[in-house]
Amino acid sequence: MEKDKITWQAKEFLYYKKTTDWYWYFGTIVIGLMAFSFYVHDILFIFVIGIGAFTMLLYATKVPETINYQATSQGIIAGKTQYPYSSLVSFWIPPQTKEGEEKILLLHSQKTTMPLFIIPLGNANREELRDFLFNFIDEKREDLPLGQIFMNWVGF
Repeated sequence: MEKDKITWQAKEFLYYKKTTDWYWYFGTIVIGLMAFSFYVHDILFIFVIGIGAFTMLLYATKVPETINYQATSQGIIAGKTQYPYSSLVSFWIPPQTKEGEEKILLLHSQKTTMPLFIIPLGNANREELRDFLFNFIDEKREDLPLGQIFMNWVGF
């Protein structure tokens, strides 16, 4: 019997616990950039760095909530956000290459401003989800964007 939907729970985004050292490195970089901006007499850039640093700290301290996800015959539902298959081009579930690595689902969208959605899979069965999604949209290998790889490396 074919399932009509697959449900799972996962954190709303990948979370990396920050150590005290992480905050010291962050503060050192921010102060260094502000000092350089002051040295070149770019006061506006000092404010931009300050606002950006404050915003990054807000996101760095945010702990993700566990939300419900669904793959249905109409699309993917992440909490209250819906991604209809008509707005998606393809999907990709990257293989886990490292022990303990988070399982994710990559959705390639038709949107030009945000073409790739990254959805944590949490407790979902990768093969079952892949077989289900294959009925509705194409599977196409996608690599994480360089910016996302950098943010993971930095701990965001």
